Amino acid sequence: MQDLSIRKTRDLPPAARKAFEAILGRSLRDDEEVGVWASSPHAAPKGRERKDAWQDLNRHLDHMASKASGTQPDELEKLVDDVCDQIRHSRR
Repeated sequence: MQDLSIRKTRDLPPAARKAFEAILGRSLRDDEEVGVWASSPHAAPKGRERKDAWQDLNRHLDHMASKASGTQPDELEKLVDDVCDQIRHSRR
């Protein structure tokens, strides 16, 4: 069973694209990718398992960061701040 799915926005069926746009609260560009990760609740790992999970996460984050090559760190920081502000101040 697959727990992670990443798709190009342009390849999404219209209903799925509309659902992602509703969740994100904005329109998606055709050149973007969207992902869904499903996970079951579980106890936090301990010991070696925790260290391995941390290393896996760092490798994944490095991979994601490589896709933003050419973008200045301060631009990424501003984007993160803008999104956090938008989420904090949006009506739910």
